[in-house]
Amino acid sequence: MELAKQITIESRYLDLFCEYLYKNMGIYVEANKKNLLAQKLSKLMTDSGILNSGEYYHFVVSPPISEKQKELKNKFIDTVTVHKTNFFRENNHFEFLQKNVADIIEQSSAAKFTKEIRVWSSACSTGEEAYTLAMLFKEILPPGMRAKILATDISPDSIRKALTGTYKFGPEDNITNYYIGKYFTKTGDTWSISDTVKNDVTFRLFNLMEPFPFKNPFDIIFCRNVMIYFDKEVQEKLVGNFHHALSTNGLLFIGHSESLIQIKHQFKYFEPTIYKKV
Repeated sequence: MELAKQITIESRYLDLFCEYLYKNMGIYVEANKKNLLAQKLSKLMTDSGILNSGEYYHFVVSPPISEKQKELKNKFIDTVTVHKTNFFRENNHFEFLQKNVADIIEQSSAAKFTKEIRVWSSACSTGEEAYTLAMLFKEILPPGMRAKILATDISPDSIRKALTGTYKFGPEDNITNYYIGKYFTKTGDTWSISDTVKNDVTFRLFNLMEPFPFKNPFDIIFCRNVMIYFDKEVQEKLVGNFHHALSTNGLLFIGHSESLIQIKHQFKYFEPTIYKKV
């Protein structure tokens, strides 16, 4: 801990890190948050044994050419991005899907023919949101239909954790004993999600600032509690990309602390934190 206090991030490199985060991840670091970022960088440098700000910066921003550099970059991404998530978090969204699943299928341009609901959990963190969606759709979709869920995140560590499907439940998880008993098995003090749920979810590394590569549109996109870290310009660009990635009548779900009121977009307001492409 003493060593961490001795490492000072030079102000010009702190500014360069802020610029890198904005250009590459859409994260805008406000002036009053720079000190917190500096503390995180100081800890990362201490852990890596790199005590020079410039050397550490170039390790992070350059394409990785060694396993050490790749590990450093992954730890940087994992530290500066947010990973708070739980099962059935902001549960009104899942209640909405349960109540409206028949209309969602009916209004989908492809679901009735493909027998699939295409869903994207676009900032899935450690997987709880995606697995919640998979369990829910197993309960509410009519026979013969399935959910095809893509779950993406920028953090390699989060994706690795999600792929294990192993969790410890806490009081913040709004998951019932019904779902736990039906879709999980217990080993020691951890719970592992069943393969039947895993099989409906595909996890991929993806940066939301990159061009969207999707050939087929989604019926539902979840992007919750992510845009609060972006400025208005990045928010508008991202929401526009989501609009393009959705099928007609597709739904966008955002976090309870977020709104599209202050930005330009083409969505129709449906109800708080839920928007529709028309």
